[in-house]
Amino acid sequence: MEKILNKFGYYKRKKPERQYKKIQYKSPGTPEENNQRLIEFTVQGNEWARNKEKDDYQLIGMFFTIVLLIEHKMLNLLAIIDDSIENRMLGEKIDVFKDFLKQYEPEEDENIEEYRLLLQPLNEIKSIRNSMAHDITQPLFGYGSLKQVDSYVKKRRPDMHASFKDCEDEKAKCIGLLATFGFIFSFEIAKLRVCIEH
Repeated sequence: MEKILNKFGYYKRKKPERQYKKIQYKSPGTPEENNQRLIEFTVQGNEWARNKEKDDYQLIGMFFTIVLLIEHKMLNLLAIIDDSIENRMLGEKIDVFKDFLKQYEPEEDENIEEYRLLLQPLNEIKSIRNSMAHDITQPLFGYGSLKQVDSYVKKRRPDMHASFKDCEDEKAKCIGLLATFGFIFSFEIAKLRVCIEH
């Protein structure tokens, strides 16, 4: 009812005003005390960055590069049905991909289930991406947090899975798995695009 009344301009619900606690001010300290507090506040929270090593930053960089590549591949496909796909978040792009698969009519020798199997690994990657993107203190992910991706790659490309599955360096193993998934995903998206008018 509210939506109908809003359309005709009869009813507008006011947004509730945000409530905040009152700012409490400190008594001024000496210049030395103020300088010391300024330094403490400037470096506060930087421990997480200082404690990470070069390998950690390489893993983070490669992870986000693979995620961005996956998003770009989805964008290339989904622009066919959604003009605003470029402005959507990763989770929304995955939802649009689901809707695309509902609408897509596979050819006779094509199995739509192959494309649907991409959704669980995609959601797992999205979950890791969200936790890393929204909390800089988040510890790095490990191979154990990529169970859906691992299961998918192992079933789909056991030959490629075998090339990194026994790797002792867990970070390298994670990147091997994610890069392999990214390659398979690119191929599957390309297969979908071949049959569609652009």
